[in-house]
Amino acid sequence: MKVFVNDILEKLSEAGHEPKRFIIKKIKTVNENIHAVIVDIDDQKTEQLVAISVLQDKSKYKIIKNIQ
Repeated sequence: MKVFVNDILEKLSEAGHEPKRFIIKKIKTVNENIHAVIVDIDDQKTEQLVAISVLQDKSKYKIIKNIQ
């Protein structure tokens, strides 16, 4: 799965919990590994740094809207 800046992702959650949606704000390199800075759509102030390999795991995240 390819991810781009401004893509909207949905974090798949366990049963009983509402899934959270995130938008990718930036792509960064940390220790020669590529990471994405994601922000919760409902809380634009909190940023999370997540490895691209985690975002590509289809059991954890899925792309809702692909903006190119």
